[in-house]
Amino acid sequence: MEPSKICRLPLFAWTCAESEGQKEVVPMCPKHGGAKTRFGTFGTGMIVTCHEERNHLVKLCNRQEFAAERKEATARLYPSPQREEEQVP
Repeated sequence: MEPSKICRLPLFAWTCAESEGQKEVVPMCPKHGGAKTRFGTFGTGMIVTCHEERNHLVKLCNRQEFAAERKEATARLYPSPQREEEQVP
């Protein structure tokens, strides 16, 4: 079995979870690394919970910070091989 990739950033450690045949970059619970987390919006924020122990709170954060960090984690976990397009001929 291939070990999971993990990307550690200031807000969360991120990993790739597969659900219904699709891969998604998701935050990890610092107490329960392999547990399933869920996240959702409230106002201008994000809430992340862990389902290992009765949906305990992982972290509250700003929605824009969450989106930016998730984008960075996705880029680090799945680097794009198409960097050649950035070069000017």
